[in-house]
Amino acid sequence: MPRKSLHIKAIYYDRGIIATKEGKLLEWASLTTHTDPKLPFGALIELQLDYEELSLYQGEQGIVWATYDREQAETIQSALLVQKIFSELRPMSLEHRQLLLVFVPNEEDHNTAIDFIWRDKAGMRMKPDWHYPLGSRNRSYQKWLDAQ
Repeated sequence: MPRKSLHIKAIYYDRGIIATKEGKLLEWASLTTHTDPKLPFGALIELQLDYEELSLYQGEQGIVWATYDREQAETIQSALLVQKIFSELRPMSLEHRQLLLVFVPNEEDHNTAIDFIWRDKAGMRMKPDWHYPLGSRNRSYQKWLDAQ
């Protein structure tokens, strides 16, 4: 999975307060347990945020979808089977959260499965769970269920 970086330019605005160029305020204490730096107000600061982008619905390594919701995963698996696409559900842990990955072993079926789940307007038109607030139901899944 590719690693990406986000560079943020900011200034040391006040004691323990960092202001980004976009006007967002960050507290030094929320970033680290180290004591506030002894910087003059207005000093330039650059922050770098590194993260690993998880491609959980692009077909990489056979994974065509991921969800926190077992019912959603099983419904997608059943809907794929109706389309004559065999899939498996595989668990994956992410920091105390369990994701269910929809895995399609046959590489020839990857694009068809992806089209059906989220890419094609005639398919399920799903959006990943992380497009919605934590703990809330996936509205795109609910919308698809209601249309049945």
